[in-house]
Amino acid sequence: MNSIVFDMDGVLFATEALSDRLWKEMMAEANMPEMVTALQQCRGRNRTDTRAFFAKNYPDFPYVDMETEKRRRMLTELDKHGMPVMKGAEALLQALQAANWQVALATSTSLKTTMHHLELSGFVQYFDAIITGDQIAHGKPHPEIYRTACEKLQCCPAETYAVEDSENGVKSAYAAGMRVLMVPDQVAPTEELRQMAEAVLPSLEAVQALLLR
Repeated sequence: MNSIVFDMDGVLFATEALSDRLWKEMMAEANMPEMVTALQQCRGRNRTDTRAFFAKNYPDFPYVDMETEKRRRMLTELDKHGMPVMKGAEALLQALQAANWQVALATSTSLKTTMHHLELSGFVQYFDAIITGDQIAHGKPHPEIYRTACEKLQCCPAETYAVEDSENGVKSAYAAGMRVLMVPDQVAPTEELRQMAEAVLPSLEAVQALLLR
């Protein structure tokens, strides 16, 4: 049986773009630098690793308080306006389900927030396994989350696709020995990431065209 594992933010949902906008708004309100480079370095990491990164590298930056407020604003906006679903996401998930693929989600987001997003979008039904950032010891770029997803699906990593948008996510899936498909969202792929990916594709529609010809 064919198997595939998706990242969530920036792959299925346009939540990375929303998060970036909210961070910029909050930085402007607080008259702080935007911290773009630091935040991009943490894209794809789970909450624990991101907090540790800021505590080590930017100890004077109130990351925990700022991130808590950013998350509150994001959930408020999503509940008000709905989940911004990536073009082609539901059609791809429906097609995979119809073709009897095994499908998992491997996201650095917490279980509570992940289920909120999936329930709001109606996507829960498409996943045979859901692994979140607070269910593992080591977040992306460590391969643990993707290895765990493959174990849950009982599939071989070398025969399983991973769909990612971030540097940390691509590195995580690649280190797990998977067939990486990168669909860039907010950050363009480096040459290093292109070498790790089996393909760099412009959209989820292109992923569907590749896998379900």
